Amino acid sequence: MQVALLCLAVPPHQSAPALSAGLITHAPKLHSSTVAVVPPDDVWESIQQARLSLRDKGMYRWPPHINLLYPFLPPSAFHECVAALAPVTSGISPFRVTLDALDTFGGRARGVLFCHPSSKAQHDALCDLQSALQAAVPVCDDYQRFGGFTPHLTLAHFSSREEAEQAKAALVGSWVPVSFDCSASVHLMHREGADGQFARAATLPLGGGASAGLPQLMEPAQRFPLMPAEEAEWIRDARLDARRRSPPRGSRSRRRRRPRRSAEERASIAARTPEDIEKIRAARRESRLLAEAAAKHKEIRP
Repeated sequence: MQVALLCLAVPPHQSAPALSAGLITHAPKLHSSTVAVVPPDDVWESIQQARLSLRDKGMYRWPPHINLLYPFLPPSAFHECVAALAPVTSGISPFRVTLDALDTFGGRARGVLFCHPSSKAQHDALCDLQSALQAAVPVCDDYQRFGGFTPHLTLAHFSSREEAEQAKAALVGSWVPVSFDCSASVHLMHREGADGQFARAATLPLGGGASAGLPQLMEPAQRFPLMPAEEAEWIRDARLDARRRSPPRGSRSRRRRRPRRSAEERASIAARTPEDIEKIRAARRESRLLAEAAAKHKEIRP
């Protein structure tokens, strides 16, 4: 199938055009679309080997990636999105990322093992990139509304953080740091259907100019060459099992989203000092201990 590449020439320092109100109103965000950093092919091997050894159920659906805007708008809005995002990426100097650290997040019912750069400069560069992209498409602010953005490349999902920590301990001795240049690694991706594979719909080069190339909108979207052509049976079984275990949409067991924070609240959070954060955490710990003590007292009452 022939792929048509539509090149959009955007001046490198032009302000990003605001997305139309109609587009935002009529194009709801989808978990089948994302803007993400995808490492170049030549560094995939060690990442994919680690994901395979960890039995990552996302191996067929997702390429190795660091989500920047997720969920994102549907393909019908991609032309406008590329026009809004291209000036942003063209104004950011290319930088390198080295995924040399392993970490986990989650809780009792969910765990994720991921790799990330230990370098503060690289971490901040990814955060600055994400913040600039979000400013161009303000509706895609889920990371800021739900805990903030943490740059990470997921290696595998687990049923608890404890299991993820065990997997980390087993992997840390053999993990080989992955280093790559991000100049052509920011992609707009989409998958078709619940069982589809994410494919590259647009590439947004950093730095702009002739050397970086112009933004390309790919119609149809191109699959990443190193992604599996078919979903392995064990991946499909693990994915379907996870889907069965998930609470149905709209059920009371599904965690409710917190109300969207106001601009003043977000500014106040951003202005917190390390001391402020520690005080908040201490207050939460004290509150949790009091609640646990009250529950224990209730249990032992006759």
